[in-house]
Amino acid sequence: MNADNVSLPILPADSAAPVIGPDIKKEPAVRLLRLLAGLIVIIATFDFCFWGIRDLGFSVAVFCPILAGVILVNRESRLKSTTKFMLMLLMGADLAAMIETGLTNTLVLVILMIVIAGDTFFNDEEKWGRWLSQGIALIRVPGRIFWLGMTLLDVGLGEGFGWVGSFFALIFLTVPALVLLLIFGSLLASGNAVFSHWIAAFFNSFWEVIKLYMNFERISLWCFIAFLALPLLHPVNVSAWWWKWTLQLPRFKERVPVQAARLSSGLILVMLNGLFLVANIADILFLWSGQKLPSGVNYSQFVHQGVNSLIVTVLLSAIVLTTIFQQAMSIVRRPELKILALAWIAQNLFLILSVGLRLDLYIQAYDMTVTRLSVILFLILVASGYALLTIKIIKDRSLSWLIGGCMLAIFATFYLAQFLDLNGWSANYNVMRWEKDRSHNLDVGYLHELGPAAWPALSRAHQDDDSVQIISDDPRENTPPGSFTSKANFDSKHWREWSARAWMNRWALEEK
Repeated sequence: MNADNVSLPILPADSAAPVIGPDIKKEPAVRLLRLLAGLIVIIATFDFCFWGIRDLGFSVAVFCPILAGVILVNRESRLKSTTKFMLMLLMGADLAAMIETGLTNTLVLVILMIVIAGDTFFNDEEKWGRWLSQGIALIRVPGRIFWLGMTLLDVGLGEGFGWVGSFFALIFLTVPALVLLLIFGSLLASGNAVFSHWIAAFFNSFWEVIKLYMNFERISLWCFIAFLALPLLHPVNVSAWWWKWTLQLPRFKERVPVQAARLSSGLILVMLNGLFLVANIADILFLWSGQKLPSGVNYSQFVHQGVNSLIVTVLLSAIVLTTIFQQAMSIVRRPELKILALAWIAQNLFLILSVGLRLDLYIQAYDMTVTRLSVILFLILVASGYALLTIKIIKDRSLSWLIGGCMLAIFATFYLAQFLDLNGWSANYNVMRWEKDRSHNLDVGYLHELGPAAWPALSRAHQDDDSVQIISDDPRENTPPGSFTSKANFDSKHWREWSARAWMNRWALEEK
């Protein structure tokens, strides 16, 4: 039995689409209080960790576990097994943030927060449904603000005076105490110079705090964080229509006779196999064997300019194969089509290797950069996607299975990449090449942009050439003096920007 024949629960066309998510028709006071407290904690933590810093660092590693904890505190059910696993992944991503916070690490943390919130507040049996529903809830975030306002108004006015009455009662009970405190405080201050000095210092400090926090930009940031955090703590109901496609995507209907569809698909695969064969033979002759290029073709065109086009070609090939094998089973089960498809996959994998070789030759001719290292990782990811596509074709797996597998492969690639020191690898490679061949130009400006990861490499270059600066003082560069050195200091002023990598590489600054 293949995956496409498995009966899965699909909603009848005439039935009302059920919704998943918390019941918000009437909020218990405890749940509402927990939600408001959670928003206050998130806003206060975000302000404490990020307001006024120049760059992300250790503050990310502090904020994310607190955000996850607030999400879990607001749950109404037991932790799911997937939630526990995601919390373990969060611990690893948080460790990566301590080492060095970057775009990849930040993206991984955002995805994990969405997944954890989806597992916490949605109870659908399918994990993909829970995660996708949470993503849809984030898109519909504006409605949550109106919901919260209406809920608070309902609580305040729904039964008698409710919270509104309690609030005014609290003010009424507090006023006499405040009046007496003011009277006796004034009398004591007028008769005790030390006490008067303390009172004056207290009010001066209090006024400075008020001026510090009563900042329009800061208050706007608080509102924006509350705006984003609300659907993570109490997402909107999401219709099953948004996620039921993850169970199984239907195959294309037979709009032409089966024989005609088989013939058309076969012709496509035969012709494209032939075209790719000619292109791969050209790579074997002139790229892999190193023969002299034909007249009219220069080295830069052959090696560098073709990389982007070939990557698009490989991706387009995967889309075409997926489309062909999403046809009816009566069409795609033919072994001839599968053999042609596997041959084309093999040619695409060889094309990926050729793209990698082109990239390697270009790095040898010029320099290593983080972008070029990222392209290598991307090629590995594409190759893994072709492996999943091969399994789909051989075992007749569904398109939903293929999409889910690709999503997991993408996340796994990003998760592993956050631990890789791509900046340091690039800097070490470039300095090593320069040490072997001084005629090769060393792009010191680019190394400065790589930050603390490049300090050891720059220190080696500085020992050989005093003109190479470890920390740039050139105002024309995008790295002003001191922009990275604060990351190496874990103190009361710089702890939020601190990174373990900068701290471990600080010896390079001390030896310059």
